This record gives sequence, C-alpha cells and structure tokens, in this order.
Amino acid sequence: MEWLANNESSLSAIAAIIAIIAGLAVVFRLVWVRMVDRPRPAFLSDRRNIALICSAAFGLLLLGVLTLGNGDSDPSLDRSLDGPAESTGKPSVAVLALNNISGDPEQEYLADGIAEDVITLLSRNPRFFVIARNSSFTYKGKAVDIRQVGEELGVRYVVEGSVRKIGERLRVTVQLIDTGNGQHLWAEQYDRPFVEIFALQDEITNGVAVALGDEIFSAEISRANSTPTDNLDAWGLVMRANQALITWTDASSMNAVTLFRGALALDPDYAVAKAELARTLCWRALNRFSDNPDQDIAECYELGKQALQTGSNDPVVLFAVGAGYSATGRREEGVRLLEKSVARQPNFALALGALGFALAFDGRSELSIPHGEQALLLSPQSPFNWLLETWRSMPLLELGRNKLAEQALENALKSYDGWWWTWLNMAAARAGQGDIEGARRALYNGRKAEPTFSLEQVKETLGLTFKNKGKNVLVNLEPIWPEDLLATDDENNN
Repeated sequence: MEWLANNESSLSAIAAIIAIIAGLAVVFRLVWVRMVDRPRPAFLSDRRNIALICSAAFGLLLLGVLTLGNGDSDPSLDRSLDGPAESTGKPSVAVLALNNISGDPEQEYLADGIAEDVITLLSRNPRFFVIARNSSFTYKGKAVDIRQVGEELGVRYVVEGSVRKIGERLRVTVQLIDTGNGQHLWAEQYDRPFVEIFALQDEITNGVAVALGDEIFSAEISRANSTPTDNLDAWGLVMRANQALITWTDASSMNAVTLFRGALALDPDYAVAKAELARTLCWRALNRFSDNPDQDIAECYELGKQALQTGSNDPVVLFAVGAGYSATGRREEGVRLLEKSVARQPNFALALGALGFALAFDGRSELSIPHGEQALLLSPQSPFNWLLETWRSMPLLELGRNKLAEQALENALKSYDGWWWTWLNMAAARAGQGDIEGARRALYNGRKAEPTFSLEQVKETLGLTFKNKGKNVLVNLEPIWPEDLLATDDENNN
C-alpha cells in the first residue's frame, strides 16, 4: 500500500493509457462490424472483442479509483497534521513554555512571557512554520517526550528551556531539538540583568533561527521601534491578562480588563495594552458580560484609535483592534487591520482565525474559509479551538454547508461548551439539515451557557456584526425558536 501511495501518479497515467488504447480498439471494432460487405479479420474475433472491452473497463475503473480515492475527503475535516513542514515546505517549530525554576510562582508569567515573545518574533519570519502559543503551551508543567510532542504537533523542531530569576538577574537556558531523532541541534545559556529581557528574547530568537539555517534572520526581526514598553511591571501585567483570557468567562475576562488597566496605569502609552483592553471590552459587550455595552464599545473604539497611533505596525495591536472592530460593526476597517496583522506575522493563528470571521461578517465567506483552516493548522491543540472552530463554522453556515459546519462545531464543543454563540451556530447547522429537535436542544444549551441568551439578544448581536444582519443564520431558526427563549428570563417575568 505504501508503494501504491508513492506511485499513484504513475499508475494513474498507466490506467489512462490502457483505457485509451482499449477504448480505441473497441470503437474500431464497432465501426468495422457495420461494414457488412467486408469479411471480419481474425483479430476482431468475439473472444478478442471481449478482452478489449474488459481491458477498457479495467483501465477506466483503475483510473476512477485512483482519482476519486484521493479526492473524496474534505480537507477542512482533516486534523491529522502529518507534519506542517511537509505541507508548507518550511521548517516547522514549536516553542514550549519555559520551566520556571525560581521557586517563586509569581515568576511564572516571566517564563511564559519570554517564550511567548520568542514565538511572536519567530512567527514574523515567513520562512518558518511556527506553532501557536496556545498549542505549544498545552505541555506546560508536564514531563514530555520530545518525539511525542513532535508527532502530536506535527513539527520537526522543538525549543525548550528554563528560566530562573535571582535578584535582579535572569538565567535562561534554551535548546533546540530535532524531534525525529532527539538530537540537540543548538543550546545556549544566558545570564543577563533583568532589565535586558527584551534584548535577551532577540538573542534567543536569533540563535534558534541561525541554528535552523536562516543566517539573515536578525536583520528581519530587529526590535527597532517595536519594543512594547520600557516598563517591565506593565509588561508582566499584560502577560498575566493574556493568561486569564485563555478561559473566556465573565470572571476571567473581567480579571483581564483589570490587569490591562493596571498596565496602562503604569505605562499610559503602552499600545498593546490599549489594543487588548479594547478587544476585551468589545467581546464582553457582545457576550453580554457587560453592564453597559454601548459604553464599553465606545471605549473600545477610542482605545483602538489611540493604540493604532503608536502601534500601527505591531501585529498584536493590529489583531486586537481589528478583532474588536470587526465584531462590533466596523467590518471593513476590521478586515483591513487583520489583513495587515497577518501580513506582518504570517503564523499568527488567532489573527488568521479572526480574519476569517471578519470576512464572513462582511459577506465574503468563500474568502474566509482558508484563513480559518490555516489557523487550526497552526494551532492544532489550542485551548482556543472552541473559538477557532466556531469562527470557522460561520462562513460554512453562510454558504449553506451545514453538515461541515456541524462537524466544526462538534470539534468546538469538545474544547469548551460554555459559549452561547457555538450553540447558536449548532442550532442553525442542524435546522439547515432538517433536524428540528436537535436545533431546539442546541438553543436550550445556549440558554444554559448564557442566561441572557434569547432571540431578541441574538437578533441585536447579529444585526451589529453581520453585514446581512445575520439573516442566513436565522432563516431556518426563527420559525422554530422556542417561545420560552424569545426573551431573557427577566423580561419574561416582567
């Protein structure tokens, strides 16, 4: 079977030749037998005619099997990831969370922040395929076999190491490992003053890149004019806020808001903090976590404007502002910012996923699907898969591909079942296939996930986000919507 897979194209050509030659011979025979005044030569005997017909049929059958066997699987459902390097032609790298060996749990953010920034810098080099932080960090705190990590993430190389803070100095050890044979390709130990942390991240990234054969990398990722802040305490608060957002709940998102505001209190010009706070406020408003959605959205727009004034080339700023804008009605501007973010950092999984949903909101669903697929390829084990898969389902629903949308949403619910929008899309996908009872069950699960979930709330949200006001999502749902879910419980009681 392995030989067959490796020689499939050659076999297809042979099958085609057999079918053509045998087919021509059959046609010649049929023409000849109609020439009744001429004797039939021996090579057109009945036995040979049957053999020719069988040869033609065999050739056509073999050609069909080889052709259809390779094409009837939907690439959007394939999560096997037998190595992104093979599919992209690029060196594939995963940076694991660095071990905090300081003995101080408060320094955990420091180890994560260094690794996260190394991922960001490596991702800006289009020569590499870099697994997103949310997947590579799933191994945090675990004793792992590097070869197993390589297999599960589909990468050829893994970066691992440790961080220890002693007083005002850092000791960081890093090593680059080939997952195929476990060989250490490069290793380094750094002893630096804590205040030089950003320069240290550059050194680590450059060392990994050079070890992978990219000698000109340092010129491409220079931090000139891109250092996020000189205030390390503010930087630490942003790192902690990002950790809080890994779980999307009212409490965790409010905790992130508090941390982002704390960072801005220390550094009022911190563009990344402004942008991430803007995104969080917009998404809290959309998820009905906010007490005053209009006020939070207005603050989101103002913070986004300020962040772009100083961080217009930072992919994180562009992503966060673009994602906030896209979800709250400023679709075209959001798409433009997200496209710019992806151009600056091609391996930014969340930006790719956000660009996919922004295009769907703007009525360009066919264009959005590849971005969602690439995001999942870059982040195969992300705790944010519930978000990426729900985003991916939106253009599929818009295009009427309800079965594929349902499968994407089943993947999302395996990761997290507490987001009402996932259940709304699941209801739409089932209703589009005629599964009315299944659609209603999904709607009731939406109410379990969010007490304010109702048809009235959904119409308001979809009307704000979608260019078509969400009519494709609701076309099959509104006629079957349960009466007790038309409004929120408070409104029903009044």
